[in-house]
Amino acid sequence: MWQSLVPVPYALSFSERFFLPDDPEQITCSDKPTSVYAALLKMRQETWDRMAREVFDSDPDRLDLLFVLDRIRETNTCSNLDSPVQVWIDPDGWYDVLVYDVDEERDNTVRSWQSVVE
Repeated sequence: MWQSLVPVPYALSFSERFFLPDDPEQITCSDKPTSVYAALLKMRQETWDRMAREVFDSDPDRLDLLFVLDRIRETNTCSNLDSPVQVWIDPDGWYDVLVYDVDEERDNTVRSWQSVVE
């Protein structure tokens, strides 16, 4: 008999800096965001627009990033605990963001600088 494997979701048990860095104004664009806030900023416009309408029943231009962060905290679900963490925005997991470990991002930056120097 064929069985499908359903991933077990986890509760979000991370520090506040995982969600919102100390100074959101200092966030730099990265392919590997290290906070939920940075991952939301990186979201493609088409995805943001669709999510605003489907999940928040809102005009995409009026949807506030901090409101989305609050919904993520309420949803309180991620698909895994290792980097990158797949954080659910809605309870059904249709919309999500990936958040990378800070050390992983730092390692990639060091490698980039090393290749420039060489």
